[in-house]
Parts: sequence; structure tokens; C-alpha cells
Amino acid sequence: MRRSREIVGLPVLDLKSGNSIGWVHDLVLDNEKDEVVGVLLEGGHFFHSAKGIPRKAIATVGKDALTVNEKTVEELKGTRWSDKVGNEVYTQGGDARGTIEDVFLDDAIEKMVGFEVSDGLFADLLHGRGTILKPHVMIDGNDILIVDNQVSPLDQTNEGGMRS
Repeated sequence: MRRSREIVGLPVLDLKSGNSIGWVHDLVLDNEKDEVVGVLLEGGHFFHSAKGIPRKAIATVGKDALTVNEKTVEELKGTRWSDKVGNEVYTQGGDARGTIEDVFLDDAIEKMVGFEVSDGLFADLLHGRGTILKPHVMIDGNDILIVDNQVSPLDQTNEGGMRS
């Protein structure tokens, strides 16, 4: 799994020309299909807010750079990663489970697999942030995430925190 936050800010390199064509400014996600639609760039001269590189044009997403086979630019429709961060998480029963801090993607950067969730600074320091995987998500809306009633992010994979 990879965090979206690790991809934002990477340089984008054109494998045909060898030129840098900008930096990843944001990811565009399809909530219904749980897919990555593409990336929006900053630093490019001809990129506009809704135009970016579709996922099919991306060759690889490495640790230090994203490479593209061709400099294809098109309008990307979907939800921006930056718009998901900070969204509230609730159970179907109406219990708050925290806020989305990041979106987890598969290693190929094609599918969304889950969410990193924070229950506040104090809880993050004590227990670390939690993970909610996509099978537990009932509704992935534009501004809220609704999960099944039994889900607690702290019951799933934790990272950080002071618990041993």
C-alpha cells in the first residue's frame, strides 16, 4: 500500500523526451470505482486546474519520481485527494470515527484500498492513526465517509503512537 501523500510533490518525467514536465499537485479519484483517474500537475505551462495526466499515460510511480509514456493531457473528472483529506468518518449508526488524513492506494497506484483516519492529536499520539479498508466502507461521499457499524479504525492496522 502507498499513501497518496507520498505521491503529491513528486516530479513528473517524460520518458520520451527525458524532460521534467512538472510536479504532482493532486490526485483525482473515482469514488464509485475506487480507482485513480490521474494526476494534476503544478509547474507545467499548459496545465489548468481540471486538466492533468490520465492514469493510463503513467508508466510508473517510483519512490522519487513519476514517469509518463506520453505527455497526454485531458480533463480529469472525479474527486481530488486534497478534497477528501479532513472529511468526517461516521458509522451507519451515526457514531463519529474521526477524519480522513490520507487515502491508501495499491502498489500500482490504480485502486484505492482504504483510508488513514485520525481521531485527534491526543489519540494519534497515544494510539497512532487508524486504517479503514474499503470493504468496510458503505458510502464514500464527496464530504463524508460512512462505514459499517462495527468499524473502529483503531481495531485495524496502526502506525505510530506510544502503545507497544
